[in-house]
Amino acid sequence: MGAYRLLLAVLVAMSHMGITIVGLNPGVVAVISFLIISGFVMTSLIERNYSTPKKIGLFYLDRALRLYPQFLLYFVISCAVLYFFLPDTPQAAELTLERVVSSLAIVPLGFYMFGFASTWILPPAWSLGLEMCFYLVIPFLLIFKLRGVVFALSVAVFMVAVFGYINTDIYGYRLLPGVLFMFLCGSYLYRAQAKGLIIAVGTTVLAALIFSAIMAGMIERHPFNAEVTLGVTLGIPAVYLLTRFKYHRIDELLGNISYGVFLNHYVVMYFLHALWPADYDSSRVATVLALAFVLSAMSYYCVERPALVLRHRFRAGERFGVASARVGEAAI
Repeated sequence: MGAYRLLLAVLVAMSHMGITIVGLNPGVVAVISFLIISGFVMTSLIERNYSTPKKIGLFYLDRALRLYPQFLLYFVISCAVLYFFLPDTPQAAELTLERVVSSLAIVPLGFYMFGFASTWILPPAWSLGLEMCFYLVIPFLLIFKLRGVVFALSVAVFMVAVFGYINTDIYGYRLLPGVLFMFLCGSYLYRAQAKGLIIAVGTTVLAALIFSAIMAGMIERHPFNAEVTLGVTLGIPAVYLLTRFKYHRIDELLGNISYGVFLNHYVVMYFLHALWPADYDSSRVATVLALAFVLSAMSYYCVERPALVLRHRFRAGERFGVASARVGEAAI
């Protein structure tokens, strides 16, 4: 699934450079697949390593060691680029102590629309706030077998949002109550039995029908309701199929750099804008992506891998001499 994750990161980057596909935002479609993947991987991780209440704290520590190393690196670099190269911009005006501290907590980034943190310092990181919210609840949902009830409640919130009765963007894409069922679709795909497959297939069909109705004008189009439903329609079968593929070194390599590309492309965009303001034509898009790939490879090997050793130690009680990750674990 590594190549798929890298493709998703590239689509997010392209969307931030103003690229659309048949009038749809590819970044939003990609984010939904990230949510589904997260649900699958977190279920695997918890069942294998943190399946009792007393281990929930270790699960949170594991997740912090996963998200923070590269996030902190690119957050600091972004602050430096804004401060030194783009000092008179609205983005640089966000570099206040309050904004920086709240953003460093990550969770407030998921509530940026309410003014709790800045989304302009490292814009893609808002979704890490959403991820963190999911991490906070998923151990309890699995350990105490609450997935079914919570899944139904989340679908209800999403349906109200997708039709525009409440803010579609906020409650149908940004906040956990309206998207938790997407994470849980990925969860149901892990060791999927009949019930899980029925839920996943049913969700896929419902999303496809809603997307078709939106594109046909039968349902009013609200911010990102078409992209989100398309993301569910494509993401569930994609994740199901890709998790059946066997491990391959190249796939793992591509997956290893996906997180860095997801985080750093906006830093690259800021830097290039300071040196060379220009429209995003094909050559500039290629430049951003090439630099993002190079930076991500460097940050993975210099920052991410040392943290990976610690994560393995907490998971399995292994010594510091743990070697490389097993298949897919670099993405967990």
